[in-house]
Amino acid sequence: MHMFETKDDGDIWICIACGREREEEIKANPDWEYIWDKDDPMLRCKLCGKPDYEVED
Repeated sequence: MHMFETKDDGDIWICIACGREREEEIKANPDWEYIWDKDDPMLRCKLCGKPDYEVED
């Protein structure tokens, strides 16, 4: 997951898939600042609501 700091929504997480699909839109938005990446299956993407990967039991 990629964490971004936004002016409107505060800190948000974006999954790898949405980050790739919407890369140009994210880079073009001056209100979004990339902070860091974190590998945690409990985090959910702000755009699609899914994690980066599913943990199998």
